[in-house]
Amino acid sequence: MLTIACYSFEDPAHACARLRVLEPVRALGDAVRLLWGAVPCDAGHRLREDILDAADLVLIQRLFPYPDTAPLLRTILASGKPVVYDTDDDWTHLPASHAFAPEMPRRLPLILETVRQAACVTVSTQALAAVFEAQGARHVRVVPNGLPDALWPPTPPPDRPVAAVGLAATPSHRDDLAPLEAALSRLASRLGQSARWVFFGCPPEKGLFPGSTVLPFSQDYGAYAARLPRLGLAIGLAPLADTVFNRAKSPIKWMEYAACGLAGVFADLPPYQGVVEQERTGLLVGPDPKDWCQAVERLVRDPALRKRLAHQAWEAVSREHLLSARAVLYRQVWQAATQRGAS
Repeated sequence: MLTIACYSFEDPAHACARLRVLEPVRALGDAVRLLWGAVPCDAGHRLREDILDAADLVLIQRLFPYPDTAPLLRTILASGKPVVYDTDDDWTHLPASHAFAPEMPRRLPLILETVRQAACVTVSTQALAAVFEAQGARHVRVVPNGLPDALWPPTPPPDRPVAAVGLAATPSHRDDLAPLEAALSRLASRLGQSARWVFFGCPPEKGLFPGSTVLPFSQDYGAYAARLPRLGLAIGLAPLADTVFNRAKSPIKWMEYAACGLAGVFADLPPYQGVVEQERTGLLVGPDPKDWCQAVERLVRDPALRKRLAHQAWEAVSREHLLSARAVLYRQVWQAATQRGAS
């Protein structure tokens, strides 16, 4: 059994902790034992140094490197234990509008120091691998995100008489949606009762989509995964602004939509270009709002097309993108890092 001491400020109920740490460990069963090193408490987090002795490997996730954790980081890095740093975001190109941007000047130097000293850096995309290789990481491995089977049992596309169009995203995606809102609002007026609109987590500007359903974002990833299939959507939207930060993201939104039986319209950018087969498992669209309207209207007015795209995307996710098929990659990388650290 491989024992991992994980240091992360991610809430164990939230997506980053579950997708990159907790669910892979759960999928590996008795092969891996996880010790959580940052325990939430009234004061923020209680950091546990006592778990280091029992660990074969130390996993440091995302934003844990920080001036307040620097003493513990130095202890970890000096302990002789192999260290893996994991992230699914490019902290070197964080947009100024991002919620973490004000803190990044304090965090980034320690993140990069950890990256350079770690036995291995694990990331979710090739674009992220290139970022951290350029920053001096000694060994970078791409471990793609996979949907936890228990949270996302693939649902074959149902027949729906009304084409519900939805966007499921965190509020941080406002900058991605904003350039399309006015055009999509006009489309919504033109489509009338033939389509309804749902915004789950990322609300549009007030007044642009009268009669639409606007739901707050769910930080609890299990609750989010349970609710999305129940919204009755037929078409999922995934816009992305063309930024360096966004180009390094993973195609998790395509996987989630496909698992729910949705036909999707996706930004024609690297996160989706690698998985979406045009006109087969989704529609890739450039930045022009007119092109987005055209793609959405096609799917609304052509039930056979959206059912075909949804079914083929569902088959692709069921076959290749569930965690049950990918958890072994985590074990292989963690074991290799342990051996590398020991050597």
